[in-house]
Amino acid sequence: MNMSNPATLTRWLTLALAAGFVTLVAAFVPSPLRLFDLFDAAPELEVHAPPQLKMTAMPPQASFAAISARPIFNAGRKPDPQTAVSASSSLATQPVQGDLSQFRLVGIVTDSVTQRALIARAGQPTLRLSPGDRLAGWRIEKIDSTGVVATSEGRSTKIVIPRSELRTATP
Repeated sequence: MNMSNPATLTRWLTLALAAGFVTLVAAFVPSPLRLFDLFDAAPELEVHAPPQLKMTAMPPQASFAAISARPIFNAGRKPDPQTAVSASSSLATQPVQGDLSQFRLVGIVTDSVTQRALIARAGQPTLRLSPGDRLAGWRIEKIDSTGVVATSEGRSTKIVIPRSELRTATP
């Protein structure tokens, strides 16, 4: 074989180029034998039940009395100011049915499913209310991060968490 001949050299280079192209195509094109995989049954999925959660019992509500007495979000951890009943009323010493001023909103717990409001009244246990519950003749309509909306006889009112007065500048 004489490589000095340009026709022979061209033939060898063409053959090498063709072999390289065939190798490249074989590397990236899937095998036609994979077409037989189309006739196989789909694999069965195994679904397992989630593991059982072990929940601990909630401590009694009385164990949280210190948090109510010294709220963590108030300056100096002073208790929330009490809302006063109007002194002009002759029944100022007795709570009036339907009067919400005797209640104070202690906290709100909400997530994508549950809405709860913690409402306290002096000398009585804290109430846990959900939308639809009743409070002193009022129906709780909505609970969100801004407060509680209650309706009664076509009237509507909003109970909000009282804010304490800041006596010092926040650092």
